Amino acid sequence: MWTMIAVSIALQVVAYVLTPKPEGPKNAVAGKLDIPHPPMGEEIPVIFGKVWVKEAGVIYYGNPQTKKIQSEGGKK
Repeated sequence: MWTMIAVSIALQVVAYVLTPKPEGPKNAVAGKLDIPHPPMGEEIPVIFGKVWVKEAGVIYYGNPQTKKIQSEGGKK
């Protein structure tokens, strides 16, 4: 019985060591975002109510910048 427990724990450790590590999130760069923009010179529709728009274009996407978050580490 103890050998089965030891083998089980050993297999769990091996499985944990061999699992692939996920990549962290990538920072957004203003020129590399995949945002659908309407072509130059095309009219921008103004919609009132609920309407199905086949070709939606993003007019404004905000300010795609990143800032480092600094904190004191939860000190009281």
